[in-house]
Amino acid sequence: MADVPSARHHQWAATMDGFRGSPDEPTLAHRDSVVRLEPGALLDREARDNGLAPGATHARGGGNRARDEEPDRFRTCFERDRDRILHANAFRRLAGKTQVFVFPEDHMRTRLTHALEVAQVAVGVARPLGLNVALTEAIALGHDCGHGPGGHASEEALDPFVDGGFDHATWGADVSLASLNLCAETLDGIRNHSWSRPAPASAEGEVVSWAVI
Repeated sequence: MADVPSARHHQWAATMDGFRGSPDEPTLAHRDSVVRLEPGALLDREARDNGLAPGATHARGGGNRARDEEPDRFRTCFERDRDRILHANAFRRLAGKTQVFVFPEDHMRTRLTHALEVAQVAVGVARPLGLNVALTEAIALGHDCGHGPGGHASEEALDPFVDGGFDHATWGADVSLASLNLCAETLDGIRNHSWSRPAPASAEGEVVSWAVI
């Protein structure tokens, strides 16, 4: 026998269409909302790209991508990269890849929690320096998307199966995230975040390379 909807179920269902005082008023999420935005309050991508420090990486148009794309009206190209990485299967799979397991303590760090921590540290450095925060976060979130399971030992295990050896940094940029058509600046930061690789071409990439340690 199906459960009879409770009063709470009915109350919740009644909110799905939102709240509005009259047909001419905007739909609100809360009946008692007091927030109002004046017309023109939205900042377009060019406005948010201004005011960066000298040496920071500016977003331009649709981004320097392998396949050209029309620019988004509100998001910069690096903000789009960050969003694509967040929703990518390669990023979600990091939850199943252990980085460190502390025994006998019940403490496990996965590649996903590591990526989030790196992003927090890198953004915390980039913001007061006046660097491009969106690019920094995109690189940080994507930097380990090419990693195998079980830490760096997996790289030695995979070496015989990849021409030139397996490197998680280049694999992430060139294979795991290739379908996302990310900007060249984002891919450069991901590809060169490891200290065994050439230095990243951007200040934002350099910040991430320090944040990973």
